Amino acid sequence: MLSKDAAPTWHADVAAIGLERGRSLSASIDMDAAPSALWQGITTPGQLKRCHPFCESTTVDTWPGAGSRDSITYYSGRTYRRNFVDWIDGVGYDIELGDRPNPTARVLWRIAPISDTACRLSIEVVPYLKADLSETKKAQYQDRLFGADLQHYLESVVQGGAYWITTGRNVDKDQFGSNPLYSG
Repeated sequence: MLSKDAAPTWHADVAAIGLERGRSLSASIDMDAAPSALWQGITTPGQLKRCHPFCESTTVDTWPGAGSRDSITYYSGRTYRRNFVDWIDGVGYDIELGDRPNPTARVLWRIAPISDTACRLSIEVVPYLKADLSETKKAQYQDRLFGADLQHYLESVVQGGAYWITTGRNVDKDQFGSNPLYSG
């Protein structure tokens, strides 16, 4: 889990609206790019279309910093509202998918320096589960939306980020394989 040192305040905040954290998924990739170059890339408004193999379009409402909001529409037709709830300059940001009181997940993007000219991009997704559901229903929900298809999605997104940052070229649709949840 990438958020070992995360402030417990958001954990309590999620519990206060009747949700609990589910089992997280993550992916990371090392790249030959300065951490500052990756930070500049992932904080450029509307950049998702350039580095995301499942992004058909993105609309930026407010940018930059905590309080930023945008929407991503996937080739499958799904659209998610992204609310940037934490912004750590040079390190990463936390996104809640969906609007309160019904967010579906928290997504943590992090940059870890390896050297002055290399870094690691990591993305962790922490599902939000309705606390009043049975354990069986929670497990079914996680398996359906936060299972192998999401793991493939995360691996494709970090690969897309590395490809874009290191080559300067936009990723193609489904460049790292199609995904049943997000491809069209």
